[in-house]
Amino acid sequence: MEVSLEQKNIVLNNISRFVLEQIKNISKMKKNQECCGVIYENSYGLNVLECENLSEDTRKSFVIDPIYFIEYNVVCVFHSHCVGSSCPSVYDMNCSDELCMPYLIYSLRDDDFYLYENISV
Repeated sequence: MEVSLEQKNIVLNNISRFVLEQIKNISKMKKNQECCGVIYENSYGLNVLECENLSEDTRKSFVIDPIYFIEYNVVCVFHSHCVGSSCPSVYDMNCSDELCMPYLIYSLRDDDFYLYENISV
């Protein structure tokens, strides 16, 4: 299966500037590790939920407790890259594809976002 990368105008994808700012703030508070969480939807719209990074090496990867995917109507996973660009790693793409869930990545270095979504899934 061929993987398709697509960077999108995030604001036009129903993710508000307010949600993006929340993710930026969470990332900046934990600038020496990959922060992570989910964007979920409820009757009020999209919300940000920061999750504990359960990875053994929080500077290079993240792991989210799967219970959040059961308890919330998750529409997207987010995490930060504390070193490097917002471009997804091969690991990020594989995990996103496996979950059939878009990944929103924020780069602390470049102060920008990248939305990875495998449009062939």
